[in-house]
Parts: sequence; C-alpha cells; structure tokens
Amino acid sequence: MKNSLKISNNTLGLLIGLVLSVWWIFMGLDIGFRFEAPDTISYLLTLGGLRHTIMTTAALILIPICARETRWGFILAILLGAVTLVLTLLHIFYMILSKPPGFESQLFGPIVWSIMQLPIVFFGCRALKK
Repeated sequence: MKNSLKISNNTLGLLIGLVLSVWWIFMGLDIGFRFEAPDTISYLLTLGGLRHTIMTTAALILIPICARETRWGFILAILLGAVTLVLTLLHIFYMILSKPPGFESQLFGPIVWSIMQLPIVFFGCRALKK
C-alpha cells in the first residue's frame, strides 16, 4: 500500500459532484418522483422523459472511470454535466414561460439538480488541465 497514488482535489470534487447528482435522483425516486412530459417541448427537453435515467446511468458508469483519472473520463464527465445543465435550465425556463399546472412545486428539483452539475463541469475542467 505504500505505492498507492493520491487522488487530486479536482478529481475528488468531480467525483463528489457525480455522486451528489446520482444521490439527488435516487432520493427523488425514493419519495415517489415520477415525470410525465405534458407536451412535446417538455418531452424533447427531457429526452422522452428519460433524462433522469440516462444521465444517472451515465454518471454511475463515469464514477469509477474518473476515479482512475483518465483524460477521456474527465471529458465525458464535463460533457455529461454540461448537457445535463443546459437541458435542465432550458426545461426550467420553459416551465416558467409556459406555466403548466403546479409548475411552482416542480421547479425545486431541477434547480437543485442544475446546481449539482456545476462542480462536475468546474472540477472536471480543472482536472483535465492538470
């Protein structure tokens, strides 16, 4: 064990961001969250209502890859965080503009999930530079 490598702080920040993102979705599922797209634009912005499943599965795959500190793992994590952030923010703005019934209570989860993508992108970029 004396020859073990230390993980960098940037990689650790990226991993924490990925784990928190997955945890947030699992917590939503645990309390009974279920998304149904009310219209075509919501359907597209949520990738057919499967954005949560797709992004969470991708994050679960990327966690061990990024822990090994591979360059392409960092690139994929940055891409995942950026795509998730953009799609989620667009969906938030669309809900604010279209005002579907009960949209006020539907904004909290996506806003928190958007914030959780920021460390993935930020620390992923920093880890990629080093």
